[in-house]
Amino acid sequence: TCLIIAETSMTAPDQRIYLFDDFCLDVNQCELRRQGEIISLPPKVFDVLRVMVENRGRILAKEFLLRELWPDTFVEDGTLPQYIFLLRKALQEEASEHRYIETVPRRGYRFIAAIQELSSEEYHRQQNGSAAFTNELSRQNYSVWTKFSSPPIVWLFSILLVGVAATVIYWLTKNPAKPLPLARNMQIAKLTTSGKAALPVISPDGRYVAFVVDQAGKQSIWVRQLAAANEVQISTPAEQDFMGLTFAPDSNDLYYLVYGRPQIFGTLFRLPVLGGSATKLIEDIDSPVAFAPDGKRLAFVRLEPLEHKSHLVIADVKGGDQQIVATRKAPDYFHADNGVAWSPDGKTLACAAGSTGANGPFMSLISVSISDGKETPLTTKPWKFVGKAAWRKDGSGLIAIARNQESPLSATQLWSFPFPGGEPSHITNDLNAYASLSTNSAGNKLVTQQSTRVSSFWIAANADAEHAVQLNSATMDNYAHRLGLTWTPQGKLIYGSYASGNADLWQMNLDGSKPQQLTVDPQVDFAPALARDGKNIAFVSNRGGGYGIWLMDANGQTSRQLTTGQADFSPAFTPDGKWIFYASFARELPTIWKIAVAGGEAAQWLENPAYNPTVSPDGKLLALYYAVPQEFVFKLAVVPVTGGAPLRIFAFVPQDDANIRWSPDGQMITYVATKNGVSNIWGQPLDGSPVKQITNFKSDHIFRFAWSPDGKALVCERGFFVNDVVLLSDFLPS
Repeated sequence: TCLIIAETSMTAPDQRIYLFDDFCLDVNQCELRRQGEIISLPPKVFDVLRVMVENRGRILAKEFLLRELWPDTFVEDGTLPQYIFLLRKALQEEASEHRYIETVPRRGYRFIAAIQELSSEEYHRQQNGSAAFTNELSRQNYSVWTKFSSPPIVWLFSILLVGVAATVIYWLTKNPAKPLPLARNMQIAKLTTSGKAALPVISPDGRYVAFVVDQAGKQSIWVRQLAAANEVQISTPAEQDFMGLTFAPDSNDLYYLVYGRPQIFGTLFRLPVLGGSATKLIEDIDSPVAFAPDGKRLAFVRLEPLEHKSHLVIADVKGGDQQIVATRKAPDYFHADNGVAWSPDGKTLACAAGSTGANGPFMSLISVSISDGKETPLTTKPWKFVGKAAWRKDGSGLIAIARNQESPLSATQLWSFPFPGGEPSHITNDLNAYASLSTNSAGNKLVTQQSTRVSSFWIAANADAEHAVQLNSATMDNYAHRLGLTWTPQGKLIYGSYASGNADLWQMNLDGSKPQQLTVDPQVDFAPALARDGKNIAFVSNRGGGYGIWLMDANGQTSRQLTTGQADFSPAFTPDGKWIFYASFARELPTIWKIAVAGGEAAQWLENPAYNPTVSPDGKLLALYYAVPQEFVFKLAVVPVTGGAPLRIFAFVPQDDANIRWSPDGQMITYVATKNGVSNIWGQPLDGSPVKQITNFKSDHIFRFAWSPDGKALVCERGFFVNDVVLLSDFLPS
């Protein structure tokens, strides 16, 4: 007989470690190790393994697993098998021999490997003990039944400032200091398991953690008391976006920034942590605030889109007596999304900043003197991204979200940056993406957002979502949706992926079979566009230094560079295959350019700021996002291919996915719109009549999409983000 678990499971002891074969599952550290080497698992995949191991030998019904892993959340039927597939892949379990996970038809799953269950103390004693003790212990088999205890990447794009998110920095210093030492006893604990928690902050006294929850497109603020592990919602869910949260120095109030939809101007509010009415403090603010050590002033970033400027501003705690500390003019900018960090001595502000240089857009971590506005770079190597930063308690360095130049994957990590200069060091180094961070006053606790994207490709004949067919198994290819997707005339798909460990272009059949890597080089290759005859592929690459438009044949065998700009993106062929339109972000605002496929000098095609061009099937029109300065936004517009003023500007303002496609008949411009947390394809008729919903998916986000050349099918990548809050303790030496 066998026991099917469907309703209950038992409580697990703290700090348990499970050994099977040469694997070690450390529940306390949230790590899976094989022969001492950490195997990077997305958070929810780790949770699947943990609940199966802790209930080993028992058949776990699908309903039980779904309820434990995704409480109060609708999940499609195929989601759990996808996670099981990814887990088997991580365990290197062959399909023909299930040594660890058994599928019991029509009943569920069961973990069948023999387990040794140890406490942390027993495990470390075993590791440090004699060989005789180790051999004796390896024959033991513990069988305590235990219970599983319990996942939008916030990516905000300041297009009006520099047009594209900056991704690398290049500062050279002659005498870098040694890296700060990192703690070896760092503890990691997951604070949420809903997969919908973002932007966490910890109170200065270390008692509370606040975060934003996104549920069906509505956002609200929650506060968790660490000692009691209970969560309380302190704001009503609303269709709005939070830029960031900040605790007041006394930990009694929470400051937060609210944007409407579309995002134009932010407003700062203050809300009591234990509940009450919100107070409006500052309008026209573009970043979270940071408090001075004395608690009497706060600092933030303000953008002036029409002047192409960004400012570091300080004010009193009510928003009065505002003073500009420093200003950057495009293409240089202060990164507004993540705000600033005020040094413990009160003399310096640290923040992420960027520019567009000779080698393309880049970012850096800088310090700015409050007394004179002098900037000092704090990074010593090229960086692809720098985000939120926090000072160490003694002022000897900063902790920041960043991605270095050597990282082939788009996975931001936690780094330690010495101050006033030196060599940065990893705090985390895995395949997850981290966003946002906050530390307590003592400097020994840190909260951050751990993120994973789960997705797969789907084909929908005639855009019929109800009968869409999944092409491949779910993957966790973070940020790959930004790398582009298109069809070939032969009915294959070309798409960007990190599957090779690098950003490359791939090709596969419509059934998901025979994936073939088209670009093989250490640089970034993405945004494929095909000529109508299928003979040439245009794409974006930084092989030449900055990001330029390149051309290769259909098999990826030969390639050549077309443009030499620092930030050229979004190539689009004319129907005759002789010209390519693209967007250049090298100036204060993006502009549209044109170049012959045969080569020659590029020429600016449109004077007004615009980006993301795409040519109509008849070659007579360009659809693009066009700057409307008086409204401080870019809107969908149609411009004659001969240039000039737009024929029509539509109401649609781009969301996170700025991808637009002409309908195959050329009568509509199609795009992704997300409502109530669900994405669908919508179409804007050229005559200005009301938009039309084309697909009718009931769940998930659409990350990228493309129409087949004959217009009879739609391919899209669909999935969801898994965002949770994790707590790091003792992450740096005292």
